[in-house]
Amino acid sequence: MDILLTNIWRFFDPILFGVVLGCVLAMAWVQSGRHSIVRAFAALANCGRNPFEESGENATYMCRRIDFALREQGLVGLENVRSQDPFVLRILGYLVNAKDSKDFEEWVRLEEHSVATKENMSARFWFSAAEIAPAIGLIGTITGLIQLFATGIDPLKMGPAMSFTLLTSLYGLFISHIVAFPIHVRLNTRAEILSAYRAKVVEHAIDIANHELSAVAPVHFVPANPAKRVA
Repeated sequence: MDILLTNIWRFFDPILFGVVLGCVLAMAWVQSGRHSIVRAFAALANCGRNPFEESGENATYMCRRIDFALREQGLVGLENVRSQDPFVLRILGYLVNAKDSKDFEEWVRLEEHSVATKENMSARFWFSAAEIAPAIGLIGTITGLIQLFATGIDPLKMGPAMSFTLLTSLYGLFISHIVAFPIHVRLNTRAEILSAYRAKVVEHAIDIANHELSAVAPVHFVPANPAKRVA
C-alpha cells in the first residue's frame, strides 16, 4: 500500500498542474468570448442534474397549465402560472402586458435566441478546453525535452527528468478527457433539453398571442354623401 501511494504521488505536481490548467482555461476563454469563463463555472452548479428532474415538469404539462389559467382568468391569469424555468415566467409576464401579437412574437423569438446562446456558451467553453488541453500538455512536454537535451544532462539521470517532462502531457489528457469533455457533454445535454422545452412553450405562447391579441384592422370612416340640394 505504501509503495502504491508513493508511486501515485509521483504523478502529481501541483505547480505544474496549475500551470497547465491555467493555460487551458486562458486559451478556452480567448476562443469562447469575454464572459464565457464566468458562465462556464457558474453552470457547474446545475451540471450534475437534468432540468426539471425533481419536479417532473415538461412542455406538455406547462402548456396545459397555461390553457387552464387562460380559460379561468384570461390573460391576467397567466401571472399565476408557476414554472422552474425563469424564461417561461418572463415570457408569460410579457404576454400579459403585450398589446400586439407581432411585437410579442418578435420579442419572444429574440429572447429565446439570446437565452439559448448563453446556455450554449458554457458548453462551448468546456468543449474548447477539452480540445486545447492535449495540445497544451504536448507543448509542455516538447519544451521540457528540448531543455533537457540542450543542457546535456547525465544519461543516468535522464530517466527521472524525462518522466517529469511527460507529466504535462498526462495533465493535458486528464483535463481534456476526465474533466472538460464530460462537463461539456452534461451541459450540452441540459441545453438541448431546455431548448426543446422552451421551443414548445414559445410556440404555444405565440398561438395564444395571435388569438388573444389579434390586431384589429383599422376602421376608416367615410362621411356620407351630403344630400343634394333641391333647386
